[in-house]
Amino acid sequence: MSTLSGEDTMQRKPGQLWTHWLAQSERSPDKVVLIDAPANKSSMARALTQASLDFSECLRRFHPGDRIAFRLPNSPEWLAFFLALQRAGLAAVPLDGAMPAEGCLETARRLGATGLYLDGEFHSLGKIPAGFPRNKTCCCVKVTSGSDGIPNAIQCRAEHLLADGRNVAKTMGIRPGDINLAVIPLGHSYGLGNLVLPLILQGTAIVSANEYVPRQLVEWIGRHRVTVLPAVPALLRVLAALPPAAAKCPCLRTVVSAGAVLPPAVAQAFFATYGIKVHNFYGSSETGGICYDRTGTASLTGRSVGKPMTGVTVTIRAGHVTVAGPAVAMPRQRWRLGDLGQWNPRGELVLLGRAGQGANIGGKKVHPLEIERALRALPGVTDAAVWLSQSHGRDLIAAAVETTHARAEIERALATRLPAWQLPKAYVIARELPRTPRGKLDLARLKMESQPPA
Repeated sequence: MSTLSGEDTMQRKPGQLWTHWLAQSERSPDKVVLIDAPANKSSMARALTQASLDFSECLRRFHPGDRIAFRLPNSPEWLAFFLALQRAGLAAVPLDGAMPAEGCLETARRLGATGLYLDGEFHSLGKIPAGFPRNKTCCCVKVTSGSDGIPNAIQCRAEHLLADGRNVAKTMGIRPGDINLAVIPLGHSYGLGNLVLPLILQGTAIVSANEYVPRQLVEWIGRHRVTVLPAVPALLRVLAALPPAAAKCPCLRTVVSAGAVLPPAVAQAFFATYGIKVHNFYGSSETGGICYDRTGTASLTGRSVGKPMTGVTVTIRAGHVTVAGPAVAMPRQRWRLGDLGQWNPRGELVLLGRAGQGANIGGKKVHPLEIERALRALPGVTDAAVWLSQSHGRDLIAAAVETTHARAEIERALATRLPAWQLPKAYVIARELPRTPRGKLDLARLKMESQPPA
C-alpha cells in the first residue's frame, strides 16, 4: 500500500450530517458527549468537533463522492473520523473492527473505495474501479454480508440516516439527556441508527466500549449513569448470568435487543436479574429500524418483534413483508424483505421464516422459524436455530439447541408442542452454541456438526 498524494480538492459543500452536528455542537459546546470507558476519559462537544477538523488536511486530496473505507474500534476516534468524512462530502465505508488488515484492503477495493484509513494511516487504493461511479449524494455505505461471500454495499444518503435516527429516538424514547452505551459496532446499521444519529441529531452522549468483560460493563453502566443499552442477545444472556451482587444498574432504563432472534428465556432471565424488560428491535440495513416491542412484554414470550416504528409503514402481501418510509435506502423508498410474516391480533409483526426456505415434509409446508420459536419457548432453552438439509433427496429438518438438557428431554418436550412431521431429525445440543463475531449463531459451523439420529 502506498501513501496518498495529490492536489487539494477540498472545495466542496459539507454534508448534512456534519451541518446537523455543527449546529448541535455550537448550541452546547461544553456538554460531555463522549466517554471512553476503558480510559475513563470524557470529551465535550467542542472537542469532538475539533478532532474532526484535525482530519481535514488528510482528506483534502479526495474528490466529493469518493468512498473512504476505515477500520476503527468503538472509540472517540471512530466518531471524529466519521464526522470528518461528512464535512468533506465523502462517503464513509465503516469496516468491521475485527477484520484483519488484508481483509480490509480486499473489502475496500471490492466496495469501490479510493482510500483506506487503517491503523492510523491513510492508504491509496488507486482509481475508482469500473462500475463504481462517484455518487455525491451518498454519505455512508452500509456493508452487509452477501450470500455469495461478496459484501453488499448499501448506499445511504444523509436523509436516510437522519430519518432512521429520528424514528429510533422517537419510538424508543431516547432523549438528549440520555447516555447510550456503545457495545454494538458503531458502523453497523444498528449502531448508526441507535448511537451515532442520536448523538448527531440531539447530542445524546455515548459511552464507548470496545474490549470488556461483563462485570466491567455493569461497572461502567453504574459509573457513567448509562440509561440506554442497545445490545445483542448473546451479550444479554451473559449479563443475565452474573451473580445478583454484581448485577446492579439503577440508572439503566431502556435495554434493546437486535441483530439476532432474542430467545424468551434470555429476556426472562435478564428481567429476573435486573428487573428491566428487554425491548425487541427488528430492522435491516436497507431500511433501518422496522418494528419495536415498546412494552417489552412481547419479548418475554417471543410472540412477536413488536409494532411498526414511528415513520415506518409495514405491509404484508402473500406473506411477504414490505417496508416503506424516508429511512429506506432504496428506489421509491420501499423494500421487500426476504422475511415472511403475519400480523397477530395485537397488531404486532410475527416473523414466519425466510422466503424460499420453506420445506415440504410429508406433503405439508413448514418454515424453520416456526420450529425455532417452539424450541426457544421450552424451559431451559436459551437459544436455538433450525435449518433445512437434504437426505436421499428428501427435505430434512435439523436443529441446534443451546441448553443444559439432554437431547431426549428436548425431543420429548418439543413433541408436546409440534406435530410429528415438524420435529427435527438431526440435532446439535450444547450448553453454548458457537457464534460469529457479530453475536449471531454460526450456522455454517452448526450445519457441519449436526448429525441425524442413530
